[in-house]
Amino acid sequence: MNRLIVSLVTLIVVTFSQLSIAQVTEPEMTFHKLDELPATRSDDGRESRRVVAATIGVSRVEWPAGTKTTAHNHANELVVVLLEGRLRAISGGREFILEPGELVVLPAYVEHHYEALEDSVTLEAFGPG
Repeated sequence: MNRLIVSLVTLIVVTFSQLSIAQVTEPEMTFHKLDELPATRSDDGRESRRVVAATIGVSRVEWPAGTKTTAHNHANELVVVLLEGRLRAISGGREFILEPGELVVLPAYVEHHYEALEDSVTLEAFGPG
């Protein structure tokens, strides 16, 4: 009986140690250039370049003047920083005209939409990635 228990324990230990070795990777820093990431174009004309990590993501979005998004929400928080141009952000009856260096913070599931008042560029952080 003891021999059977030792064999089972050995089998379990070997199996789980191999699983953990196969699944565990050591985290490491990665480097990206936003301008060299693949671009995706939305139907409304926006062009986005995105990096997604395990719990957060970042997008650089180019907004041609006149671009309008439909009202929408996200399952995650969103921070939108205006780098260039002017952008109107609308949510819950509130409206903000963003100038470069200004930002809006949107909690998860809060409906919002935007309008680019001139050619604009945003940097957007969201999570989880």
